[in-house]
Order: sequence, then structure tokens, then C-alpha cells
Amino acid sequence: MADTTTLNEITVTRVLDAPRAAVYRAWTEPGQFARWWGPRGFSTDPATVVLDVRVGGTWKATMAAEGIGEFPFTGVYREVVPDERLVFTLVDPNDENAAARAERGEAEELTTISLADHGGGTKLSFRQVGQVEAEKTAEVEAGWNSFLDCLADHLAGA
Repeated sequence: MADTTTLNEITVTRVLDAPRAAVYRAWTEPGQFARWWGPRGFSTDPATVVLDVRVGGTWKATMAAEGIGEFPFTGVYREVVPDERLVFTLVDPNDENAAARAERGEAEELTTISLADHGGGTKLSFRQVGQVEAEKTAEVEAGWNSFLDCLADHLAGA
């Protein structure tokens, strides 16, 4: 079977109607993170969220949807600049190719969240780089767009 994984980059930019500090807290405070983490139709039990937000600290959270299942994610923070930038790895242990990808050193996706003032709100720039199967890139990007829709709803108090 041919190797269908290539180094792919997914980028999404959003302008959120909230100050940078509020957006940063939504990414770094477990209670807030649990309220929005996941695409539409999923929820995250706060008991599954651990965010040790420091360089070298780990994070984990499990999102779930009835009839679909549970999806745990884990990672390690690589860079932390309060109210400006988070860089962390993301590993999906449910990935059917996780073991093979880990053997090749490709199991981690590197995710960067950058925050900048934009009018009265915040410009969030999302970037994920990793070994994503080519045919799944659009699906992964759509998933992140849905995550960020949920973040925007959370910040708007919905």
C-alpha cells in the first residue's frame, strides 16, 4: 500500500467579538475549554479536561457525541505566550493509523493559535501542520471550522 500521508498545513482565521485575554482564557482554563471544545453536536465532560499550560506541560480532553463515541485528544505545550500565542502538539489516539504513524514519528500534529487585537475584538489565527492523509485534509479543516464556531458561540455567551 502506498504511503498517502504528506506534510499538510491547515490554516483558519477568525475575528472573534471578545478581547484577547478572554479568548486566551477560553483556550487555557479547563472549565471554559470544556464548554466549547469539539465540533457542533459534541460535548466535552469537564472531568476529562486537564490543561497544564506551560512549556512542556501536557493537555488532554475527551469530546463525545451520542451514537458516535468518545474522542480523546492529548498533547504537549511547546510555546506559551499569555494572551498572544499557544503552540501545542495534538495527538488523536483514536486515529486508526496512530500506531503506524507513531512508528514513523508522525503521530503529532503541531497546532499554533495566535491572537491579535482587531478593532474591539480578536483576530485568531489557527495553524495545524502534520501528517494528514491527503483525502482527509478538507474534513479536518471543516472540523476545525466547526470547533471555532463553537468557540465563537461560547465567547458570545450563547
